[in-house]
Amino acid sequence: MVSSRYDELKPLLGPDQRGIIVIHADPDSLASAWALAQMFQRRGSRAEIAIFEPIKRIENRNMVKLLRIPLINFKDAKLAEYTRFCLVDAQPNQFPELSGTDWDIVIDHHPILPEYAYKFADIRPRMGATSSVITEYLPDAGVRISERLATALCYGIITDTDHFQRDMTHEDAMAFSHLFPSVNYILLQMIVQTEIQLKQLDYFDLMLHRLKVENRRAVIHIGPAESADIAVILSDFLVRVAGILFTAISCIVGDKLVIIFRSRSIKKDAGKIASTRFSDIGGAGGHRTAARAEIPMAQLPAEAKLYDPDAIEKFIKKRLSKPGKPAAAEGNGK
Repeated sequence: MVSSRYDELKPLLGPDQRGIIVIHADPDSLASAWALAQMFQRRGSRAEIAIFEPIKRIENRNMVKLLRIPLINFKDAKLAEYTRFCLVDAQPNQFPELSGTDWDIVIDHHPILPEYAYKFADIRPRMGATSSVITEYLPDAGVRISERLATALCYGIITDTDHFQRDMTHEDAMAFSHLFPSVNYILLQMIVQTEIQLKQLDYFDLMLHRLKVENRRAVIHIGPAESADIAVILSDFLVRVAGILFTAISCIVGDKLVIIFRSRSIKKDAGKIASTRFSDIGGAGGHRTAARAEIPMAQLPAEAKLYDPDAIEKFIKKRLSKPGKPAAAEGNGK
């Protein structure tokens, strides 16, 4: 598989190309983008990794700092200078602001969006991590897997498979086994064991005070937040509580309502639920066990009063209980 797929990708990488790899920064996207950038370099080209928004989650900032991953801010990029536009660990629906972009290279592991055309795409929804997919390319690309790159890719696999507890395939295991002998275990532990910030405990207190479990489901709005990462932390915690199989935790970030979904239910596919219930008013989708929706405030109905947690929760519950018409495409979300 790898040789034939890399033969397809190889001409797009160079020589003398200049790529921009646009990401929403999380461990899997950071590692995958870094690997792709090194594939460009091996072909005599160059590629920058452009983060679409500032990195707020402390684990991700530590990953970038400790592994020295080179990044630029997308807003500072001079797009006319690039010849290859790339996405990893995402598809175009994750960047509605860039809807007019012709994407050349897309490597991902989220549900496929069939209406988009690319010069090259390797999208494998059954895989646990994009880091696993891109690891398969590195030997044929002639990229030396350094200690830091191996550590990044292993961390990407660990996070997107939730420490090998979800969406893990044989291919993910093989990629991890290939990488792990080269990992700097001390650096990996320093990244993985990042502490929860003291100020975030206030959100735990708020969540527990608002917690109501109905039919093994918890829907909670925690109000304004610096980033949606706190909703991710809370959702990952809450879905492990006995008696809770599905969670939807929302917060207001900038001008959007962000909802983070988690599911341990065999019957409830978080990605499909997010897509069918919320994609008509915002970006939404993800995996069976983890998904998200991002809804611009302007798209919210009048009854969803932004500073009334009860009203927001009622709005989300109403959407979740409504039979959904399948969306045209399921997107990326975690």
